[in-house]
Amino acid sequence: MAKTEENRREYKTEQDFDKEFFKDIERRSNIWQCIQCGTCTASCESGRWTALKTRSILRKVVLGDLSVLEDPDIWLCTTCYNCYERCPRDVRPTDVIMELRNYATKRGNISPNHRAVVGYLKNFGHAVPINDEIRKRRVELGLEELPPTAFKYKQEGDDKDLKKFEEHLFDLPPVKEEKKKGEEK
Repeated sequence: MAKTEENRREYKTEQDFDKEFFKDIERRSNIWQCIQCGTCTASCESGRWTALKTRSILRKVVLGDLSVLEDPDIWLCTTCYNCYERCPRDVRPTDVIMELRNYATKRGNISPNHRAVVGYLKNFGHAVPINDEIRKRRVELGLEELPPTAFKYKQEGDDKDLKKFEEHLFDLPPVKEEKKKGEEK
């Protein structure tokens, strides 16, 4: 396959970047200050046990590589904020990853576990369903039977504001179809 002029180019110009892609990332972080020192990856608790390499994700963002939105590793971040607190340039990597998740979700790329949590929130008003056993334990611990979550307000019938909120929060795109081996992109 012959390389075109664009494929041979070793640098990117302003036209190569999707301005919408960077709008919220720039607002929430100092992404352009990243010096690729690797402190974020070295600080990452999740990265010790998974494939998450925060530095690589940030590098893709800086290079305008939109394939980062298809990267399942963006869902491995536990939002512990170690990278955020230790970054010498105040890049705020956790916020970058959270914005990437927002973009990826809009494109239908959301991890099955995160999709399940959204389903629990929509159906039960809480990320962990409150069953009879949980209610009993809460009372035994001296807590209210229901925590102050959307679930409690649904039970009390005070959910007019929740319905407006629900219209947008739980509107997930359908699961993105995986390409079969050998299919063209």
